[in-house]
Amino acid sequence: MIHHDDHRTGSPGLINMNNYPPAYAAEYFGRLYHRDDPVIHACIARDTCFTWCQMAEFMELSPRHRAFLERGEYHGISNGITVPAFVLGERSGSCNFCSPRVPGCVRRHIADAHTIGGFAFQKARHIMNGGRLRQVRAGRLMPRWRECVVLAGQGKSNTDIATILGLKPATIKFYIELACARYEVHNRTQLVLAAVLDGEIGIHEIAPRQYGYLAV
Repeated sequence: MIHHDDHRTGSPGLINMNNYPPAYAAEYFGRLYHRDDPVIHACIARDTCFTWCQMAEFMELSPRHRAFLERGEYHGISNGITVPAFVLGERSGSCNFCSPRVPGCVRRHIADAHTIGGFAFQKARHIMNGGRLRQVRAGRLMPRWRECVVLAGQGKSNTDIATILGLKPATIKFYIELACARYEVHNRTQLVLAAVLDGEIGIHEIAPRQYGYLAV
């Protein structure tokens, strides 16, 4: 089980439970190989577990991806199943099962891996967080404020938003300032992030069309 992050920092709450061969673990974490890891990239495109041999079916494997997989095979890490773990506002992570004694049996165990991996990662999160749950602040924006935040998240200027909503730019500026004050943030970028993380607006409302799958 692992969080998809820089594990050299030893940040509080960072999950890293693995039995990789020592040489591979030193390379992976020391050289930030997670940035090239196709399994991590595949987690973005999937909301359920998958086998590593399936990755080419739903994402394009780049030369760096293929080099990464070859490096893993060299160290005996192959034929895996990955269970993505996402909690909005926190690091992404995954639970991975790999290098089975019988490579051909991987697909038969995907349902069991999904159940075990999902439970194990969430239990690890609970332990690492000291049993505390993240506080979510939802329902904090008035309807007009929310409309402004959504449009700001789409890259619209105050003038653009005013035209769309039939209001004055000064009014839009005032609404944005009120929303910032409500979330205790200092700029539009922080405001949009805060609203998304609180569930006030959905990623699908601001995601560019080419990344629409992230909101499915």
